[in-house]
Amino acid sequence: MKPSLDPFTVLMDLQTGALDPTVETVERRLSDMKGMYQVEPDGDDQVIYRVLLIPVPERNSEIQCSTTILEPGVVGDEYYMTKGHFHQVRDRSEVYIGLAGEGLLVMATEQGDHAVEPIQPGTVNYVPGGWAHRSVNTGTEPLVFFAAYVGDAGHDYGTIETRGFPVVVLRGASGPRVVPNPRYRR
Repeated sequence: MKPSLDPFTVLMDLQTGALDPTVETVERRLSDMKGMYQVEPDGDDQVIYRVLLIPVPERNSEIQCSTTILEPGVVGDEYYMTKGHFHQVRDRSEVYIGLAGEGLLVMATEQGDHAVEPIQPGTVNYVPGGWAHRSVNTGTEPLVFFAAYVGDAGHDYGTIETRGFPVVVLRGASGPRVVPNPRYRR
């Protein structure tokens, strides 16, 4: 039986996250993040982050891979972040490798447990199955990371849009502060 996918190579810039060739890019703008921040964004509808996808079929025999470039900035005192999601197939795990910049990986279970881990060049973050996850750029440069997960995992953004995360990351006088999210609904 012939495999359904031929081997291929993609070149990744370890500083910028750029892929060559770039086949598909997902962009999230401030307007795509309505309801995610403690205060509603105003002003320019700028791009907050881009996900550059390595094209493979979304099935469990394949590994989905991408780079994410999360811009620096704040909405109110809340750092720019990705939308965050659970996997539709809840027991699917994910791995992040930090490439550039600095930030935090915020994770939460449906029961409200949470964990916060650093993302920076050289970190390898493991997101176990059953944990929602979002990245937060706490630095002044783009936060860039590589992600890989099982192909049939899917994305459940709706639960996060409805409930939020138990904690948020705010800009503080002496650096990032992780505080309870007053809008979180268990």
